[in-house]
Amino acid sequence: MFEYFPRKDNPLDSFLKQASVVTDVAQASNIEASQYPEFTRNSDERNFCLDLCDRVDRVAYAYDRLYELSLVSEQLNDQRQRERDSEGTYRYTTEMSQAEARWHSEADVLTFYIYYELKSIADMLAQWKITPVAGSELEYALKARDRFLAHPELCRVSPRYSRTKSIPIGGGFTRCDIASLRQWDTITQSVYLAELGMSEPIDRETEAAKNSRMILKRTANDRLDQHDVIRIKAFGVREPDLDRAIRNLAEILVGLAMQRMISIHTEALQRFGFEQFPDVGGSTFSVRIV
Repeated sequence: MFEYFPRKDNPLDSFLKQASVVTDVAQASNIEASQYPEFTRNSDERNFCLDLCDRVDRVAYAYDRLYELSLVSEQLNDQRQRERDSEGTYRYTTEMSQAEARWHSEADVLTFYIYYELKSIADMLAQWKITPVAGSELEYALKARDRFLAHPELCRVSPRYSRTKSIPIGGGFTRCDIASLRQWDTITQSVYLAELGMSEPIDRETEAAKNSRMILKRTANDRLDQHDVIRIKAFGVREPDLDRAIRNLAEILVGLAMQRMISIHTEALQRFGFEQFPDVGGSTFSVRIV
């Protein structure tokens, strides 16, 4: 059974809470030999549901932790301020340096992990014929992940090692860029613009928006041609809004995905003698799905 732990203000909480009820079933009668093949198929489907729930639960944890990291950043900043002397300088200790390095590493790891699992979850949902809404932030995030995070290529499109992070004041979702692609130095910019046959003045925001639309139009298997690569390195693309992408995913999960999960577990209850045992192994629920 999938165990549910409440997560305040987490967009995935509603799905996880419902999933903990739906999957809380156990075999309560013998299975006839003639039912073995269908029982085995249903068992595989229920295991698939639990795998999906586990992945969503880990994304939910990472989401919560990225919220917490914004507060951790403020604490680190407060510590720096306490070390400031009357002349406005402060002593930057080894412990402070190590704490900030850990903060950056954790923000990167959590962000990259969410992108990894978003793709895994999307692939799982696709096996149920459930896909992201066309033009949604989830679709854009998945394509950006495939282009810029999962498959780095020498001398083509690959993020810079030092990525920008956005830290909300007063707490919020810590954002870590994955598409920090634009090359800023004047030499490379001049080479890229020459290859593109472009010259100043250039509306770079407009060009970056064109690149972002290009990413959405491409299918997963399309390879960027050299012209596209140069455009992206010259002007960059819009960063995915990972918070909004997760909220898009949550809408799919509580809708079509939950309907599929209910159907699978209803079959176990109605055909194979399963029962719900809400007092077993976790939070207690009195809801039945049939």
